[in-house]
Amino acid sequence: MLQAIRDKATGWLLYLIIILISVPFALWGVNSYLGGGQALPAATINGEDISPRDLDIAYASYRQQLAQIFGGVIPENFDNESILKDQALTQLIEAAVLRIYIRQHGYRISDDELNRLIRSMDVFKSNGAFDTSIYEAQLRSQGYSPVGFEQELRRTQATEQLQTGIVATAFILPQSQSQFASLSNQTRKFRLLTRPVSAGSSNVSAAEIDDYYQAQANLFMNAEQIKVDFLELSLEQVKSSIDISEDLLLDRYQNRKDSFILPEYRETSHILLTLDEDASPQESDRVRDSILEIKQKINRGADFAAMAKEFSQDPGSATDGGSLGEIEPGMMVQAFETALYAMKSGEVSDPVKTSFGWHLIKLGRISGGGTKSFSDVRIDLEDEMRTEMAESQIFDMVDNLSNLAYEQSDSLLPAAELLELRIQTSDWFERGTGSGIAAEAGVRKQAFSNDVLRQGLNSEAIELADNRIIFLRLNQHRPVSQKSLERVRDEIERRLSQQKGREENIEAGQLALQNLKSGNSLNAIANDWGFQIIDGDFVGRDSPEFNPELLKRVFAMSKPAGGLVFEGFSYANGGYSLIELSAVLSNDSSPDSGLVETFSAESANLEYQSVIKTLINRAEVVKAPIEGLR
Repeated sequence: MLQAIRDKATGWLLYLIIILISVPFALWGVNSYLGGGQALPAATINGEDISPRDLDIAYASYRQQLAQIFGGVIPENFDNESILKDQALTQLIEAAVLRIYIRQHGYRISDDELNRLIRSMDVFKSNGAFDTSIYEAQLRSQGYSPVGFEQELRRTQATEQLQTGIVATAFILPQSQSQFASLSNQTRKFRLLTRPVSAGSSNVSAAEIDDYYQAQANLFMNAEQIKVDFLELSLEQVKSSIDISEDLLLDRYQNRKDSFILPEYRETSHILLTLDEDASPQESDRVRDSILEIKQKINRGADFAAMAKEFSQDPGSATDGGSLGEIEPGMMVQAFETALYAMKSGEVSDPVKTSFGWHLIKLGRISGGGTKSFSDVRIDLEDEMRTEMAESQIFDMVDNLSNLAYEQSDSLLPAAELLELRIQTSDWFERGTGSGIAAEAGVRKQAFSNDVLRQGLNSEAIELADNRIIFLRLNQHRPVSQKSLERVRDEIERRLSQQKGREENIEAGQLALQNLKSGNSLNAIANDWGFQIIDGDFVGRDSPEFNPELLKRVFAMSKPAGGLVFEGFSYANGGYSLIELSAVLSNDSSPDSGLVETFSAESANLEYQSVIKTLINRAEVVKAPIEGLR
């Protein structure tokens, strides 16, 4: 929250900036931001280097992403520096190859397209309209100049152009669609005999329980737990103590009045006669004369909508009598918009030329416009001013708290007394989970840090959700301890019983499977086991009646060729099923449209990934050993 307040940046903008900067970090190299050193490169792609510094930053970012995925801490079995660095370097190489291809093939976005994109972003708007001052202030708060931001946006859009071009032009051959339809609609007839884990004897002795407890002691530990004392300061708390006078609100309204202007909407219709971009002046004059003839008919009383239906060459509006709906500033090309906003309601314009051709424009009803009244925006203005004042005050308060928490690090009491805050105490929580403030991974990380847990110091400022800040210190600590055997005896007995039952079931199931393949019948084995056979009849891949993993095994089995096909399946809970497949029925009818769309999207994405792999294979890539970069 602190940085967000200092920067005056909304979460939306910050997220956009992160996306934009992550792309050039990957595709254009961190050196373009920070400058490179003289160290040997981590990799070289077609003569362009990825420096060790590039790799270090990409590696750090990759670790942060993994930590977020795993709730704040990367599991030990995933936390291998060499493997993670190699993965980060591979990503940088792929991105660099893509960047080189984009540059060589001239992917770019025009100035007009860039302008429209930026002006469409809500984060830069005030009352629905693009605001240059907000645009510049938001970028400045993130350390960007408009030129720098627009350059990164150009690069991002160029990458999207390549991806969109490949994905949008991907297609599936009719033969592939037919095969997909046949497979997705396929049904299989099978019978199922299941032996549950309870079928085994699974008796567990006291000695077995004791041996398991001693051998697996690490599985039966009380997790380390702590309680913390904390002070909480929130933006809403500070805002609630601030009063704004009516005079200040009125002054703010008068100073911001221009930003409360409502957008004006103009109901517009047009008739278009198209003109090629390379048309000669003579051809342009001929088309203009044609549209003038239409204008003269309208002047003599012809209906505009009827003329549009008959003559307009705009396929999107001609059938609707030329209607374009309600137009607001920025929606149309400049020449069209200039003419439209110079007209009065009910007028038909003289011929207007744009890059599309020659137009006749008819202006219908005008709505919107005007300025919101003070009463309409008073609540928003008051909240805005309260927020600004609270942001200013909370910096001083946090600075004071930080100083006191550091200078008198053995207690939160001086800081609490200074700002009249109540010292609160959390419930017990562990490193990986907690409730209340401990539901936040950042709180748990600070609470279990060496400074707080071992040194007994106050924490640094910790930012929470909803614009809250806390400082904490250790209240109580419970170290890791061994659970007693009596406490876990029942759990161990269940584990051993299930393990034994599973082993017995697998042994019995595999023996029965051999007998089936040797000519025995499923009915005979059902009688032997004492369990009933389930007749699956013809079942589809997504049947809700059966375990999804079981269905995967059924549909992976070989098709019967003049006889029955048998397979065994072991469940995670220890049960074991024998599968008897007797028939496969293909259905070539059209598959579900949603499945086809998913199939098409996956195929398109695979094509894009294939392009990247092809580019990498064609590139000259030299990688330094990861061990030498540590």
